[in-house]
Amino acid sequence: MKSKLFITLKSPHEFGGLELVRASAKGAESGLLLFEDAVIFAANAKKGKELLSAVQEVYIMKDDWEARGLPLAVPEFKIVDYPQAVELIMERYEQTITV
Repeated sequence: MKSKLFITLKSPHEFGGLELVRASAKGAESGLLLFEDAVIFAANAKKGKELLSAVQEVYIMKDDWEARGLPLAVPEFKIVDYPQAVELIMERYEQTITV
């Protein structure tokens, strides 16, 4: 099964794709990359843990995270810069799915 990287820009209040991610990621190596307001997931331990229950890795865009000045409530999340995000999208995962 192909490895899958899911990408979202939606905040925890707008995001409704968790079950879709969970079903699509089942049995595959999977990750979720958080851009823009989606980085707010990292400041909410409960919502962040929900993401980790659906995928194996969660990545946070460093610039978006720093721009919001939020505390990191989910230490398992990995903060990445743009070159690392490009590597995840182009090299690390076989499929990229925006949710």
